[in-house]
Amino acid sequence: MNILRRVEILEAAVGRTNDGDCYKVVMLKEGESYEEGIVRDGLTDWPSDRILAICFEGANDKLTL
Repeated sequence: MNILRRVEILEAAVGRTNDGDCYKVVMLKEGESYEEGIVRDGLTDWPSDRILAICFEGANDKLTL
């Protein structure tokens, strides 16, 4: 199973919860900040504690937090 398929499964799982409070998954593009990804996906009004942002890094990329 490749990483994209795993992300799709994660997105499906967090998007449907029993209590109706679902989460949104944002896949950040290269060089994009968390805030830029939220705006791009139109989630500026969505509760920030219900947003999961994913960023893929290459083996040679420098990790910055």
